Amino acid sequence: MKKKVLAPQLKRSLLLLAVISLLLASALEIYVFGFTPDFMVRWLRSFFVFFVLIAVTVLAIVPGVNYVVNRFSK
Repeated sequence: MKKKVLAPQLKRSLLLLAVISLLLASALEIYVFGFTPDFMVRWLRSFFVFFVLIAVTVLAIVPGVNYVVNRFSK
């Protein structure tokens, strides 16, 4: 049997983060720079920056702080 690489809940979270990052990157790039010749490169860079920042915050920092606070508050 094949082992699943990502749990369904994590896969759903990453997909949602990707959609949110895509929308934020699109809004930012279109508002600030418009449709310039290098739009796709800027858009892709800002997508990855938003995706990494949001994913690290939501999937690592917030649960980590929650774990530490719960562990030391008991």
